[in-house]
Amino acid sequence: MSRLLRMIRYIYLISALSAVIIPLYSHPISISYSQFAVEGDTVTATLRLPMEELDLLMLLDEDLDGNVATAEIERSRDAIEAYLASRMELSANGVSLSPAIGELRTWDDADGFLFLEVPLAYQASSSIEAISIQVDLLTDLMPGHKNLAHISFGGGSQEFVFERGATYSATATTGGIWQTAKSFLVLGIEHIFTGYDHIMFLFGLLLVGRGLGNLIKIVSSFTVAHSITLALATLNVVQPAAWVTEAGIALSIAYIGFENLFVKEIRHRWKVTFLFGLIHGFGFANILRAMNLPRSGLAVSLFTFNLGVEIGQVAIISLIFPLLVYIARTQYRLTVTRIASTIILSFGLAWFYQRIV
Repeated sequence: MSRLLRMIRYIYLISALSAVIIPLYSHPISISYSQFAVEGDTVTATLRLPMEELDLLMLLDEDLDGNVATAEIERSRDAIEAYLASRMELSANGVSLSPAIGELRTWDDADGFLFLEVPLAYQASSSIEAISIQVDLLTDLMPGHKNLAHISFGGGSQEFVFERGATYSATATTGGIWQTAKSFLVLGIEHIFTGYDHIMFLFGLLLVGRGLGNLIKIVSSFTVAHSITLALATLNVVQPAAWVTEAGIALSIAYIGFENLFVKEIRHRWKVTFLFGLIHGFGFANILRAMNLPRSGLAVSLFTFNLGVEIGQVAIISLIFPLLVYIARTQYRLTVTRIASTIILSFGLAWFYQRIV
């Protein structure tokens, strides 16, 4: 009994420390959105920039009351326009164009996060046959910032991920399907590598795994499960609130840590993995949902993003599994399992607390 009490105290201590140390969001990818439509000699665009990050960069909240008011946005209009001009480039038929910027307004996404919505219009001197776009917004604040774009041009549409150094180029007769595939593949890889909660979940699953056959079952069930809910959420068939999904992911991590510590015989872990994989799939989908991807180009974006997640997952497992196999053959196996599982449980509880408050 005293041993159990010591373990509970240890878990409580680490949970308290984790609640202070762990950042609020376990996915540090900074995201904004844009839409571009090319019709004849005109390009219309809409930018949606996260207000919190824009405020950090440009100090929009003048009275420091925690809210950026419409009047404060208007007073900063010149600074915002200058910033956009310095961080965006659009060329049509080889000629650089300057935008006319419309009324600045606010926009809330499905989960209540506030964005600044900026309408833009570009006018070319003739019908646009070739276009080149660069969007390098907010990378001076967050170097890994991504702008998820939907671009309509030449009778078709593509999705593209703008980041530092990325350029979208296309002509009216050649679509950007390969650019779309490449950008979403990279986005999927980066998403899993920066998703510390997903990595911790996988590590916890493999920590008490037994053999290659068990590894294949666990990984396969997780892959199938998260692929199902990723598709359902992106297609808007099922849309759980982001905080519910993120809290569920945190609980799945805490459960795996608890099971590793207190369940002596862990059987059929692949079944538990499938159940929690469904929740993690909704988490993967959160990054795509706000784009409102059209059905016409959805297959490429969804497939390549999921493929990127799988590539990242395989890479992570390839690094973790040999280490765990080695540890399992040493006298430190039980000690490492207990310490690691305690940390996993603590982080899961801390993340859960942060995501519901």
